[in-house]
Amino acid sequence: MDGADGDWTPGDVAAMIGNPFYAVNIDPDLAVAHDPIISEEEWVAANARLIDELGPEPYLRNLLAVLKGGCPRG
Repeated sequence: MDGADGDWTPGDVAAMIGNPFYAVNIDPDLAVAHDPIISEEEWVAANARLIDELGPEPYLRNLLAVLKGGCPRG
């Protein structure tokens, strides 16, 4: 909570909603330190295109499956 009075800010809420940690147990193999193969900017751009292609709900279901250790469902 970032609010001066201890209340939740819109940023706090967005950070919580956007963090899949609160919805799934992330596969431990994904937490191992590693060298990224693409930049964050490239990842965001590629995933924004994928959201456009798949739609937001299928994209998010796929992302959760990946984070739980499953393979992308395509």
